[in-house]
Amino acid sequence: MAGINLQRRLAASITKCGRRKILIDPNEINEIALTDSRANVRKLLKEGCIIKKNPKNYSKNSIRQRKESDKKGRHGGIGKRKGTKNARSPSKKMWVTRQRVLRNYLKKSRSNLKIDNHLYRELYLKCKGNEFKNKRTLVEYIHKAKTENSRKSILYEKFEKKRKKKIFNKEKKIQSFNKKMIQICATI
Repeated sequence: MAGINLQRRLAASITKCGRRKILIDPNEINEIALTDSRANVRKLLKEGCIIKKNPKNYSKNSIRQRKESDKKGRHGGIGKRKGTKNARSPSKKMWVTRQRVLRNYLKKSRSNLKIDNHLYRELYLKCKGNEFKNKRTLVEYIHKAKTENSRKSILYEKFEKKRKKKIFNKEKKIQSFNKKMIQICATI
C-alpha cells in the first residue's frame, strides 16, 4: 500500500484533479505498485485500473434558503457588516430619493389644484430645509395647512365684515354730526 502514493500522485497530476479523487482498483494493487512512470499510469487509466471519481454535486437548497432569509432581512447584523454605515446606504442617496418623492408629490398636488402656488412655494422650501422625513408627514402637514388657511379665511371674512360695519357706522355718525352742525348753523 505504501508504494501506491507515487502512482496516486501521478494519476492526480495527469487527470488534473486532487489525490482523493483518484480511485485505485483493490484487485490490481500489485500491478499498479510496480508502475513508476507517467506513461504506465496513463495506460492504467485507459484500462480502468485507476479511475477518476466524479465531482460531488452539491445541493442548491441551502443557498436558496439563505437567499430567502436574506430577502426577509436576516444575516445583516453587526458581525456581517464590512463597510461603514454611509458606505452601505449613502445618506446623500437617501436624501436625493426623499427630495424627489416630496417634490414630485408637490408638483402633482399643485397641478391637481389641491394646493395653491403660495402654499407650494412654502412647502417646497420646507422640504429643502429637511422638515419632512417622508411623504406621509408632508401630506399630514398639507391637510393641517389647508384647514388652518380655511379657518384664517373665515376669520378674515368676519373681521372684514366687522371693519366695514365700523366704517359704515363711523360714516353714519359723521353724517349725522354734519347734519346737526348744518342745522345749528342755519338757526344762527
